[in-house]
Amino acid sequence: MSYSSRMIAFVTCVTAFTAPGKPADAQASGAMDHSRHAATMGAAAVPAGQDAFAAIAAVVAALEADSTTDWSKVNIEALRRHLIAMNDVTLGARAVQSSIPGGARMDVTGDGRVVDSIREMLRAHGPQLETLGLYRARVEEIPRGARLTVTAAQNGDTKTAAKIRGLGFAGLLTQGAHHAEHHLALARGTPMSHH
Repeated sequence: MSYSSRMIAFVTCVTAFTAPGKPADAQASGAMDHSRHAATMGAAAVPAGQDAFAAIAAVVAALEADSTTDWSKVNIEALRRHLIAMNDVTLGARAVQSSIPGGARMDVTGDGRVVDSIREMLRAHGPQLETLGLYRARVEEIPRGARLTVTAAQNGDTKTAAKIRGLGFAGLLTQGAHHAEHHLALARGTPMSHH
């Protein structure tokens, strides 16, 4: 199985939680048909447990399927710590967003370890946004968190400015297709840069 095929399988396994043919709101309402999903995905491919556990399970499966995996370098604990930081930011951060010309300014704050997670995630993902060519991004530390300022790369691009405001900080963190590759690299013991 090629690297890109493994990554597609990994992303599909981690993100495909609703059965084909089900309305999109079935997942949001908690009305997912698990038995139908298992039948369509194959019992071995169904992510088990909560989201971080499922992500780790998918990465372990990808590593096991790759005959070139160097198990002496594998570091699942590094991936687990990264998933904790992602969880902290996704669920524990507070964001206050202000519209600015061409985009938005987001003050993202938290308490306890969430503060460090916010700073780590935004420092890593700000430059990642810039690589997409659509955005200009700046991250600066503020008390109890970080400020993310994102504007459209092209002056007068009102569509991208509206997209920035609609996505907010959490949506902007999802931009780009680097997450699955980054998670696999962390687990392999060869962390790739977000840049």
